[in-house]
Amino acid sequence: MLRHIFFLALILMIFPNLGAEAADTTRFLLSGDGVLTIRGESLRFREGSHYNEAGLKRLNQIFGANWSAPAERLDLRFIEVLDYIQDHLKGGSYALKSGYRSPRLNQGLRAQGKLAAQSSMHIEGAAGDLLLAGVDSSSVFDFVKSLDCCGIGYYHSRHFHLDTGPSRYWDEKTSKTEDSTPQRNEKIIMQPAFDIYRPGESVELKLMRITEYPIGIPTRISLVSLDGRRQPETLPLLSDSGADAGCLTLHSYLEARNRVKVSLPKNTAPGPYELRMKFCNRYDYEKMPEEIASRRFEIRKDAP
Repeated sequence: MLRHIFFLALILMIFPNLGAEAADTTRFLLSGDGVLTIRGESLRFREGSHYNEAGLKRLNQIFGANWSAPAERLDLRFIEVLDYIQDHLKGGSYALKSGYRSPRLNQGLRAQGKLAAQSSMHIEGAAGDLLLAGVDSSSVFDFVKSLDCCGIGYYHSRHFHLDTGPSRYWDEKTSKTEDSTPQRNEKIIMQPAFDIYRPGESVELKLMRITEYPIGIPTRISLVSLDGRRQPETLPLLSDSGADAGCLTLHSYLEARNRVKVSLPKNTAPGPYELRMKFCNRYDYEKMPEEIASRRFEIRKDAP
C-alpha cells in the first residue's frame, strides 16, 4: 500500500497538472478533449473549461462564419459535439463540404434545387456537411442516432449532415428539403447557450429556425423543473426595452440571438429544467406554435 501511494505521489510530482486536467468539466453534456481536427489542422479550442479564442477564430474561419459578428459565430454546442464524435469514434480529420450559411446563401441554394432546408441549422452556425476520415458515414449516422441529441442526415454517399437542433434523422429520400410550402415558423426552437448552469447565473437563449419576421415574445418566461422538485415560476427578461404591454417584438434573426436572456434564481435546486415561452404575437403565422420549450438543461452547484 505504501509503495502504491509513493508511486502515485511521484506521478503527480512529475505531472503536476494531471489531477487538475482530469477534474476539468465543460458546460456541455457532450464534449471531447478540446482539440478538433479539421481539414488537416488540429485546433485547440478549449483548455479544460476555458475557451481558446485563437482556436475558435480559426474554426469559424474554416466554416465560413463571421467571428467579428457574435450573432453569426459557430455555436459552441455544435463544436463540442463534433469534438465528442471525433474522439469517441477515433476518427481522423474532418473534411468540410458545407458549413455556415447566411440566410441569403441558403435561399440561393434552394433556388438552385440543392439540398437546403428553409429553416436550416446551417444559418444558425450549428450545422455542417462533413466527412470523418477513417469512419464510414453510415457509422457516424448510427452513432449520432444512438445519442438522441442532434440532427443527423445520411445521403448514402460519403458525407453526412450533422446539426445540434432537435433529435431527428433522415436520408436523401426523407429529408423533404425540396418542399417549398412556407413553414411559417412551424419549426421554431429555443436553445440555451449551455447545457449546465449554476444557481443565480444568467441564461442566454437563442431562438432558431425562424422563417418569418416579426414575432412577438413575452417579457416573462417560465422556468419548469423536469423532476418536479420545484414549482414553475416566471422569470423576467433581463432587457425588455421597447416592449409594449409585456410583448417584445423581434424583427430579425440578429435580435432573436441577442434579446432573450433571463437570470436563474439563486435558490434554484440542482436538477433538470427547461424554459417555456408562450408567444404574445404570432402575426397570423398559422403554423407557428403557441408555446415552445427550450432544450433541456441542468443546474449544478459545482458547474465550472
